Amino acid sequence: MLTGSIYGWENGQDDIFNPQSSRNRDDCLEPMRLMSAVARQNGIELHTADVNAQKHLTPDFSLYVESIDFVPCGAKKNYLILYETPLTIPRNADSWYLNQFDRIFTWNKDLLHNGLQDYHGGMVMRDRFVQIQYPNPIPKECSGDFQGPTYTQRQDFVCLIGSNRHANLVDERELYSQRVKAIQWFEKNAPLDFKLYGNGWKVPQKRLGSLGKLRYRMEKAIPFLLGKPVFKSYQGPAKTKYEVLSKTRFCICFENARNIDGYITEKIFDCFFAGCIPVYWGDVGIANYIPAECFIDFRQFASYSDLYRYLKSMTPERFAQYQQAAREFLLSNQFTPFSSQNFADTIIGQIKDDFALA
Repeated sequence: MLTGSIYGWENGQDDIFNPQSSRNRDDCLEPMRLMSAVARQNGIELHTADVNAQKHLTPDFSLYVESIDFVPCGAKKNYLILYETPLTIPRNADSWYLNQFDRIFTWNKDLLHNGLQDYHGGMVMRDRFVQIQYPNPIPKECSGDFQGPTYTQRQDFVCLIGSNRHANLVDERELYSQRVKAIQWFEKNAPLDFKLYGNGWKVPQKRLGSLGKLRYRMEKAIPFLLGKPVFKSYQGPAKTKYEVLSKTRFCICFENARNIDGYITEKIFDCFFAGCIPVYWGDVGIANYIPAECFIDFRQFASYSDLYRYLKSMTPERFAQYQQAAREFLLSNQFTPFSSQNFADTIIGQIKDDFALA
């Protein structure tokens, strides 16, 4: 039996496999449970690092599910799942950090094709990178054919679900600030047609750097003194994303960054599962992965006014066409790379190969 230690899940005690975990919002831990199940089927036992340490076990391999500090543990091989872009986690483009791992699972097409050469001249060879996509658990509320409420059955018009955060590098590709611009436009021009959900929106836009933090503190003081909300459309955290999206016609669906090939997160899939039409901005080649008929491409509009007019003019029939295209995609083999099962199979399959397991 091969043993692996998982690093990067602070709760420990195998909480990452627990469907009742307080952190299992929208069943986000399903990929980890499937990975554990596939591992057992192949003679591999996975635990969080603290569990193996309590048993005084030296793992055969380590698997980092977040880009945290590397902890030498005597493992024969070390693996990293690279979820985020360097704009959010700068060390994800640091050759010194990445070279501590034998294999790095990533969606990043540039790394997969070319490897990495960082700003210091350090290199990571491309054969260390293994392709995965963000895994997307299907909500339990979904029917087998992904039929959802129709246009007329949805009471809300446009929403945005996300947390109030900022990029950790200065880069024109970041979209955190563009989400705020979208929120501000709708609050000013179409306040009755827009609702904001997520964490951290009781305070102003989070900003990068010392000057950004100073501006944030100044902006935070004014609404506090006046007793006014910062974002008037804020509804609080979503109980579940499916609950919000299934009652809403359109969702502002911006990735954390744009124009990074392969960076497609759960956001657009959350919309598809609930039959909500995403207004998407992110991967420059999104239509290479997901048919263009499934979503509204934000880049096709010169302004939010143009976008809003398009949304308001949409007929129930046209809305149903978007929904049908998304359902067909979800039921096709095109969705397979984005599934939780494919995520688990790919990672465990690579570990099997590396340890020459039958």
